[in-house]
Amino acid sequence: MPEVSRRTVMASVLGGLGVAVAAPATPVLAAAGVAAPVSAAPAAPGTAAQPALPVRSLFTPAIGRPFRAVDGDRTLDLRLTAVDDLGPDSAGDEHRFALRFTASGFDAADGTFTLRRAGAPDVQLFLTPIGPRGLTRTLQAVVNRTA
Repeated sequence: MPEVSRRTVMASVLGGLGVAVAAPATPVLAAAGVAAPVSAAPAAPGTAAQPALPVRSLFTPAIGRPFRAVDGDRTLDLRLTAVDDLGPDSAGDEHRFALRFTASGFDAADGTFTLRRAGAPDVQLFLTPIGPRGLTRTLQAVVNRTA
């Protein structure tokens, strides 16, 4: 998968897209399921499914559940710890929220990852480590787009 720079991601966020979407990624992760209101487009024979658009309702019921994130070089086992509002005007907004994950035992780095869990479509997000370095790292993804 081609590497996506932070500048490219920020340009797409500021351009109204709000989410970095790279080339279609190979599906990667599975965790306990919640029926998703948004589904990925069906894949043509011999091709990978297109990732779904990330919406709050895919993540809110999965707080505390495991996810797997893959960027082509790394595989990270994550646990979703929070779904946060971006501000008072984004409370409950399906298209404007921040996700916080914890991961143990790896060197975190910015990157676009495909996230997967059982019962939900694959989603691509730009993850970045936040907070102090340690044995457990917090990663954050921000979704801020118009419908």
